[in-house]
Amino acid sequence: MISEKLISLFGLIFITSFVAKYIGVALFGQLALAIALFQIIQVAAQMGSDNVIFKRITRNPRSGMKLIHATLLQRMIIYLVLSLPLLLWQYFHVDRQSLFFFIAVFVATLFSTLDIYVIYYNARLQSKYNAIVNSMGLLLGFALRSGVVWLHLTPEWLGLPVIATTLLPLLVRYCASRKLFTFRLSLRAMQRYRRYLLHAGISLVIASVSVAVYSRISQLVLAWLAGSKAVGLYSVASSLATSWTFVTGALITSAFTAIFQCKNEQEAARQAARLHRVILPVALFFALTFALSAYPLLSFLYGEQYLDAWPVLILLSVASVFSALGPIAYRYIIRLSGYRYLTIKSLLLMALSLPLTALLSWQWGFYGAAVSTIIAEVLGLTLFNYLFAQGAIRKIHYSALTLRKGK
Repeated sequence: MISEKLISLFGLIFITSFVAKYIGVALFGQLALAIALFQIIQVAAQMGSDNVIFKRITRNPRSGMKLIHATLLQRMIIYLVLSLPLLLWQYFHVDRQSLFFFIAVFVATLFSTLDIYVIYYNARLQSKYNAIVNSMGLLLGFALRSGVVWLHLTPEWLGLPVIATTLLPLLVRYCASRKLFTFRLSLRAMQRYRRYLLHAGISLVIASVSVAVYSRISQLVLAWLAGSKAVGLYSVASSLATSWTFVTGALITSAFTAIFQCKNEQEAARQAARLHRVILPVALFFALTFALSAYPLLSFLYGEQYLDAWPVLILLSVASVFSALGPIAYRYIIRLSGYRYLTIKSLLLMALSLPLTALLSWQWGFYGAAVSTIIAEVLGLTLFNYLFAQGAIRKIHYSALTLRKGK
């Protein structure tokens, strides 16, 4: 899984900076806004199912793959229905160039939404296959982007590599899955799987969408208050500040395969505490490295037009430490079936983040947006988790920090 994310990191930093320098800050901000909006729709279309499917595959791989196949059409329909109003609004309110980017991101995110097969390989600890497949998509995207620049084509052509980067991995993994498991699902079986996923995921969908919204509130508010240039600068800083979290994300995903399978609650809590002790120093190391190298890193990768983002990069590096630890508590709460709690927590956090981000962004622009992100991440990791299950997360944090064994 680390190798898969390393390839993604290459695409994030080098290919994204390549595009950002080519199209400029304002247009890059429009592209970043489109990505943020369609990622929110993608989370809604998933109906909170990713963690449900992951949990099922760790216990019964064949059943998990049936669940994936049975719910593909459901995902696609939900995504298309939710995307239509946004596309219509863009058609009537933005210029032709921006519309091209929105359509490209819409199509690319659709393919990403349908690529549920990546969950299977992650759950089975076979992420080397994901690394190979994702590298094919990224290399194709990089080649197409290079071709656009080399041939001096208009920026609209950059939509083609955006689509190709997600289409190729989907096709490869889909074909491989057909060979891996050969089965036919009756209409009744498909309906049963869909009902199960709706029942299991509906309690998570509000939480997932709320997390997706509040994690992108800064971009949405900045687009409203300061325009696409501010969104472009903030997005560059955010991408760099969180680019290293693939390391902690991979460690957490791998560790939770065992934690989900653990039948003893005390042992599961001990493993979660140990995982915190692994993730925290890794997060601090990367955050400090990116904060100290903010200015030269932006200058090297993005050029002078993006240098105004360096203070934001430092602030968001601080926020990234807390966001890197967040998935541990989130998945542990899922292990304890705390879906309703996650829904309430996410709604409250979003209700807090929206006015806070708007107020601070209005006062200090994207600096205020970065500060609001730090506040939201700290509260989301600590206070908003500590009320669950008589302080289960608080006890895990205490055990991790004091090096005590969980009881």
